[in-house]
Amino acid sequence: MKKCFVVFRLVVLIGGSTFAAESPLYESEWIFDPVVESHGHVHASCVVETPRRNLLAVWYENGPALGTNFYQGDQDKSDNVRIGGARRRKGRSAWEKPFVMSDTFGLSDNNPALVIDQQKRLWLFHATLLAVPIRSWESSLLWYKVSSDYEGAAHPRWERENILVPRPPDLDEAVTRLTEQLRNRASENSRLMAFSDILKGRLKDPFARRLGWMPRVHPLILRDGTLLLPLANENFSVAAMAMTRDGGETWTTSHVVPGGGVEQPSVVRLKDGRLVAYLRDAGGTHRIRRSESGDGGITWTEITNTDLPNPGAGIEAVMLRNCHLMMIYNDKEGGPRDCLAVSISTDEGKSWRWKRHLENQAGGRFDYPSLIQSRDGSLHATYSFNLKTIKHAHFNEAWVEQGD
Repeated sequence: MKKCFVVFRLVVLIGGSTFAAESPLYESEWIFDPVVESHGHVHASCVVETPRRNLLAVWYENGPALGTNFYQGDQDKSDNVRIGGARRRKGRSAWEKPFVMSDTFGLSDNNPALVIDQQKRLWLFHATLLAVPIRSWESSLLWYKVSSDYEGAAHPRWERENILVPRPPDLDEAVTRLTEQLRNRASENSRLMAFSDILKGRLKDPFARRLGWMPRVHPLILRDGTLLLPLANENFSVAAMAMTRDGGETWTTSHVVPGGGVEQPSVVRLKDGRLVAYLRDAGGTHRIRRSESGDGGITWTEITNTDLPNPGAGIEAVMLRNCHLMMIYNDKEGGPRDCLAVSISTDEGKSWRWKRHLENQAGGRFDYPSLIQSRDGSLHATYSFNLKTIKHAHFNEAWVEQGD
């Protein structure tokens, strides 16, 4: 069971006014200046706090052009896309010069996700696209790398790396059920029938079954040390969880989260031990979606909609140490992704009491956020800033509670 630690605020009454000891905190900066140091198309960051209380962030970017024999089309799928990274040392106000975190030569590396496990090892997960431009996200092959030497070196020294091929035990049943649901709704939209047929055909394709699994947000380390990696499959528009209890020696895959039209789940643990997955919408509901697990992530309830809007963009949910639930998301139903907000729930997501914007500028693009709570209780978010750089914001709950 998750224990919640109540954060007490010293309240002083002076002349009828109330002052909280915790003052609102907000500061931000770019991880690098794109005018001074261009990294091409920069997107999809993830940030962690290391045991030495340094910050480590990753994203994907364009490396040097590779020549005429390589795919140089869409910037986020070109064969020179790689995983970049940078550090901000404890007590420093600026990020160090970015470095290459991982690069599969001649292929596009995307959607990195970081976590530090109970043995203080750093894990990097990312997808490598094998078949662009004919197939892009649908051809992703999932990789993971592990490092125990990542604090002082110029870049992490990977002691282990391997591919991961998730295999949900009920993929056929789940996709068949989804195709039936689509057929029942075909009168609403003629394209649903065609998509249903496409999904049925993909079940017969061994490449579609094994590829297309994409990470996006932090894995969750369960109380028994299990690493739970939230995933979604781009070929079938369904989600599942990959789990290892022995440091990556063996992996199991959960049952498919019932329902479809979802991507990029983010998983939190509630006070009673249940897990909740919040999912990016890919089915036109325009809402962040939700599912629960009562058995450690093996099986999940039918997906439902929350009240939070979603334009089909990335999200992340984090359970804070005081058991407040924080969500970072684009708080609108459609594009463009020109506003990015954080909301706080004090009742495990039943309602959302406070909201404040990190960005709200018409015509901008601020998306694919990453969110952590550091050991001092404050919050760190990184997110794509106009696809040119990654912005880092440091704030606390008191700042969010002020509202816009």
